[in-house]
Amino acid sequence: MDKSEEKVEEFVSENNSTEQDIIVSGDKQYACNICHEAFTQKSSMITHRDTIHNKEKNYACDKCEKTFEFRSHLNRHQISEHRVQKDFACDGCEKKFTIHDGRKDDACYKCESKFEQKRNLLVHYSTVHEGRIDYACDKCEKKFLLKQHLLHHQRIIHEGRKDYACDKCEQKLGVKSKLIRHQKTVHAGRKDYACEKCEKKFEQKSSLVFHQRIVHEGRKDYLCDKCEKKFLQKHRLLYQQRIVHEGRKDYACDKCEKKFGLECILLAHQEIVHE
Repeated sequence: MDKSEEKVEEFVSENNSTEQDIIVSGDKQYACNICHEAFTQKSSMITHRDTIHNKEKNYACDKCEKTFEFRSHLNRHQISEHRVQKDFACDGCEKKFTIHDGRKDDACYKCESKFEQKRNLLVHYSTVHEGRIDYACDKCEKKFLLKQHLLHHQRIIHEGRKDYACDKCEQKLGVKSKLIRHQKTVHAGRKDYACEKCEKKFEQKSSLVFHQRIVHEGRKDYLCDKCEKKFLQKHRLLYQQRIVHEGRKDYACDKCEKKFGLECILLAHQEIVHE
């Protein structure tokens, strides 16, 4: 702690003031309850307090590993880095948002796929119908539409990085979202997603969606063009095409000599065998 911070703490301790006790003259009506710096707007005071004194990064990007101190910084990051657009306007005011109430209003005009967010539709159209894959990994044959997906792939698969450690056990994970999921499910025992058609509850939304599609709807949306098999999940179709029909094993474990046809199977192997 530097001398300026020590003085601030000493001043606050001696005065024992609260935010409500501080009276500020002039136009600056909002004072920080920690250092007593005054501001003309309450939002500026809160921003100051969160930035200078708290330094907590509570806003995590769901598309990459970055975290931010402010929601506005997260929104700016997603718009610039992940092509997120504010396409959804509030019915009651002029504010716009990147997501809405869960309806799938954005439909692909070339197929029947529907998406909750326009950016997902754009990614779908670019990859599926235009065949665009702009970023190639220089360590393997995999290609990606977005740069952050390439960087994520390289960090986890080729560098084996696990930067996120659980503070309740010795588990380390390569992706922050997986750490959050681990803490919620393993340590908190939470199952937040309930099926409206039966009594089952799930830890992840994707598991609930999978359950509803296969159990209650009987859907199998992915058809293999090399045989007549249908699959509920896209990665199972890819497994069928790459492993069964092409015999490919593109993902090699850097800790042993084993090779796998899918990235997810390699990751599962590394977590189970080598951790």
